[in-house]
Amino acid sequence: MKISVLKLGGSLLDLPDLKDRFSEFLAQLQDRRPLLICGGGSAADLVRHWDEIHQLDATAAHWLAIAAMKLNERLLCQLIPDACLVSNQNAARQAWEQHQIPVLCAEHYLQATTSANFAPLPASWDITSDSIAAWVTLTWPADELILLKSKDLPADSTVETLAAAGVVDAYLPALADQLPVLRWCNLRTDQLPVAATTVIRGSSFQSTNATGPA
Repeated sequence: MKISVLKLGGSLLDLPDLKDRFSEFLAQLQDRRPLLICGGGSAADLVRHWDEIHQLDATAAHWLAIAAMKLNERLLCQLIPDACLVSNQNAARQAWEQHQIPVLCAEHYLQATTSANFAPLPASWDITSDSIAAWVTLTWPADELILLKSKDLPADSTVETLAAAGVVDAYLPALADQLPVLRWCNLRTDQLPVAATTVIRGSSFQSTNATGPA
């Protein structure tokens, strides 16, 4: 069964109906196995603020921001029915077998995983959960990465133009062309689901809008 990495942006955690929107989107994946990665959101922004004040070492700031993601991962396990925290492929497989939704502990996976084909992510603010999710997709390996965001995908977007606009992180273009499939979903929209043209290998996205509140 194919594996879909779902990166849920930290900005979505303030959605009162996040559980319902996410469950509806998950139903669209049908027979795929979801692996959920939660963005850092305001927790990571706090580390960024500390870095601006204290001028932290780049490596220290990088790992503090990743550690901050753990707060959101645990919150997501409370918000999403049947979600559970996992740290590796074996734990994720067990979760799928028990019909649970694995939420990956990004810090543990990044620290424990080495790859002969993909270099470790650099310690930089150019790296956010977008690139972390892409790296997980490549090293797991998974069959696609879906970015769950708070805004619609601009028309005729490429990963490069999105990175230049700050909609995805600056490092994602370095990984995008190696991804099997990269898709985009505006989980905050109030519009009915809409699908755009699918373009493989990261030069553009398939865009899907989740259904808004009734």
